[in-house]
Amino acid sequence: MKHTRFLPLLLAAAAPLQAQMLPRPATPEPPLLTVQGRGEVRVANTIAVIQLGFEAAGPEEAPVREEITRRSQAVLTALKSEENVQRLETTAVNIRPQFNQAQPEAGKRPQPPKITGYLGQVAVSFESPVEEAGRLISSMMETGANSVSNMFTRPTDAASRGAENEALTLAAQDGEAQARALLEALKLQWTGVRTVDATSGRFDPRPMPRAAMMMSADAAPLPELDIQGGETVIARDVTLQVEFAQP
Repeated sequence: MKHTRFLPLLLAAAAPLQAQMLPRPATPEPPLLTVQGRGEVRVANTIAVIQLGFEAAGPEEAPVREEITRRSQAVLTALKSEENVQRLETTAVNIRPQFNQAQPEAGKRPQPPKITGYLGQVAVSFESPVEEAGRLISSMMETGANSVSNMFTRPTDAASRGAENEALTLAAQDGEAQARALLEALKLQWTGVRTVDATSGRFDPRPMPRAAMMMSADAAPLPELDIQGGETVIARDVTLQVEFAQP
């Protein structure tokens, strides 16, 4: 009992410490309005991406290989001499046997398939200005190619980057215009933008095939083709979180 007189002093000393340890009340976050703006820009396709094919078939492998080699080398040499041809590359080489599966006779074991010949294929791709594409296709088909297995058009890399930046600007402006119109209709006051997200809703246009044709080795020369590049739509979305308050 002789220590009882110290208890009030201990309690008095502990009280300020407990008060300091209490968490401060959190400041309420301002309310947010979320909107998504969209921007679209049309850009001209000025580059043609063309894939030419060389195909030969015959009963022996060596002549088939020689034929597709001769054709592809003639076309590659011609393309290398063209000033406006870019990104020239061989994309496929394939020589495979062709089989004939004999019909099994009744009561007899099926015979293994027999090789009846060989099929050889080579593919090369290149890029050129759209206005040169028709002339190049016709010329290369006369030189040795016997198929256009794929062709599509696209903008230049610089034009795509410029259009994407413009689409982002339009998307941001669209989002801000939506937010201000909503706040004005609800008689609320714009106080600022909390966050901006431009990572979602990105649209990367996929090239679509525009042409495919084949011709025999002894076909008549082709007239110059008229290739139209068209346009690509580049779109971007921007999400804004806008703070607002009562006026």
